[in-house]
This record gives sequence, C-alpha cells and structure tokens, in this order.
Amino acid sequence: MSFDKRKKIVVLCVDRDADIRVLNIKTPIIGFNNVLKAATEYAIKKPEDADTNALFAALNTAKRLKEEGFNVEVAIIAGDPVDDLKAGIRVKEETKEVLDKTGASSAIIVSDGADDELIIPIVSSLTPIESVRRVIVEQSRGVEETYILIGRYLRKIIGEPRFSRIFLGVPGVIILVASIFTAIGLIDKAMLAALAIIGFTMIYRGFSLDRKIEEWWESSPVIFVSAILAIFSLVLGTLYTLLTVDLSKGVLAWSKAVYIITPFIITSIVLLLGGKAIVKVIRRDIKVWHEAVGFVFTVLLFKILNITAKILEQVAYTSPGEIINPILSSELFLWLGVTIGVIGLLTGLFTIIEKSVREDILRKRALARLRIRAKLKRLKAVMKIKEKT
Repeated sequence: MSFDKRKKIVVLCVDRDADIRVLNIKTPIIGFNNVLKAATEYAIKKPEDADTNALFAALNTAKRLKEEGFNVEVAIIAGDPVDDLKAGIRVKEETKEVLDKTGASSAIIVSDGADDELIIPIVSSLTPIESVRRVIVEQSRGVEETYILIGRYLRKIIGEPRFSRIFLGVPGVIILVASIFTAIGLIDKAMLAALAIIGFTMIYRGFSLDRKIEEWWESSPVIFVSAILAIFSLVLGTLYTLLTVDLSKGVLAWSKAVYIITPFIITSIVLLLGGKAIVKVIRRDIKVWHEAVGFVFTVLLFKILNITAKILEQVAYTSPGEIINPILSSELFLWLGVTIGVIGLLTGLFTIIEKSVREDILRKRALARLRIRAKLKRLKAVMKIKEKT
C-alpha cells in the first residue's frame, strides 16, 4: 500500500443495516480496544453472521498497518435496519463524527458485501478513500453446509423487514387477492389482479415511491391525504367500470363507460384541488385562485364528458358515413369554446388582481422599512446627544 505514513488513516467497518446494535452499544465505536470488545461480544452473540468476519477483518487491517508504521485508527459505523434513506443519513453523520474525533485525513472501508459498499459515495464525499476491502467468507461446498447457508438466508428473509416486505409481503397480498377473487366467482380475473400487484410493486420500488411518499407527507399531510383519496377514487372508478361494462362490445359500451367513470374522475380532481386549496388558505397564499379556477374547469369538464358520452351513444346507431353528424349537431364545440373563454377570462382577471395586490404589499413593506430606518436614525441621534451630555 502506497500510503503516506505521516497521515492519519481510519479503518471504517461498515454495518449498513446496523446489526451491531443488538449489543445495545451506541455507534460509532472508535478505538482498537473498543472495536475488539464489540467484535468479540458480537461474535459470541451471532457467530454465523458475516458482519463478525468484517469486524475482525477491520481489526486485522488496522493491526497490520500499525505494525508497518502507519498512523491508523479503527472504527465501526452503522446505518439503519429498515430505511435505506435513513441508513445513508446515519452513516454520513457517524462518518463525520469519526473523522472529527480521530482527525483522520483518509479512510479504508471494510465491508461484508456489496450492500454495505453502497455507502462508498457517502464516505468519499467527506474524505478520500484509500482502499476498499470486501470480506468474503470461505464456505465448504458440502451439501450439509449448503443447506445451512440456505437456512440462514431464509431466516434473514423472514426476520429482516427490508427483505420480508418483498419476499413475504407481496406474495401474501397476491394470494389474498386471488383467494377473494376465487371466492366471489371471478377466478378468471385473479391472474390479472396478481400481475397488477406485481407490476405495482416493481414500479413502487423501481421509482423509489416510498421515499417520495414520505417527502410528500413531510411537506404537506393535507395534500398527501387528498392525493391518496383521489387515486383511490380513480382506481375504484376504473375497476367498477371494467367490471360493469364489456368494452369489447363496441362504441355503445364505451359510451356507458364514460357515463360511469365521469363522477369518479370529477371526485378525484375535486379532492386534489381541495387539498391544495386548504394548504394555500392556511399559508395565506394569494395563488389560491389557481384552485378556484380549477373548480370552475371541473364543473365545465363534467358537462363536456357527459356530452362526449351522448355523442358516443348516437354514433353507435349511426352509419359509418354519417359519424361526423352527431359531433357537429352536439353542443361539444360550444362548451369547449365556453370552457376556453371562461378559464382564460378568470385567469387574466385573477392575474391582474394578484399583480395589484403584490404591488400593494411591496409598497407597504417599503414604507415599513423607511419608517424603521427613520426610527433608527432618530434613536442614534438621541444616543449621540446623551453621550455628549
């Protein structure tokens, strides 16, 4: 290793899922003797865990470097057992604490696998990383040892929430939904429901929706609840429409589907706009007029969707050459024009009002600042007079 022996190096043993906290020890753990004590206690408590090997590998690395004359310290940092986001935050905080207490200018990372090595970018943002040592436990290839290893992974799947949610939770939901569909005589829909659940799970994990949902909840619980209710209304309306109407039966079926799903669409929009409006009213945000215009548009959209459903119903009884006639004879274009005109007029009007109110607020703030400055000048003048006297 081509290290500068004068520099302080810290050997970081990474425990991203915080298994070390089964010992009820506060992390980070700094110092050779402290880490040795923790590693020994952990080895006694969980001798089969891969983290045990990583702990002793970190001690081995620190001892070997120290014998070669390097200025070395060793420490254990831990993350979070459930939440990946919190794990990253915790690792960053503990790395900072280790660097502050040891005065190290670089680090060597020791981990038991690729999962822990996900924190490398976090550590490298705080200090240079000299090397990464991944500890791979040597396993016998015998059949008995293979079964033991499989058993350990199964216990991990059952015992650790971040694995059990995927490997037990999702299959459990699929089995439950399939059982319900079978019980109500919709066994042909059970496979479709199972595929929908699997697809939703892949989207949920792939786009990190759990983190985004947490961010939405922290930013505004009202908007979060209204969004969930809106999604529920839309999903419920879609499922009810698909179960009620056979869309393969032509245009008349589509007309009926539009009639059925329209109230659910309108309810979803109203819920979303209502949640945003409540938040803006609480914050005294002048842009609440956006939601007011949205409510007007929702009313007009209800009318447009009903007209569309009537047109589809008429088209079902019209010959192919005369399909355009029901569209032209309907009030669709009239209501589209009314919608564009009303929304444009309200948007322009509220924009002018908002601009006027903002200018008035800015004038009042400017006057208030001038008054404060004048008071400060008078106060300084009085203080100078007092100092002279």
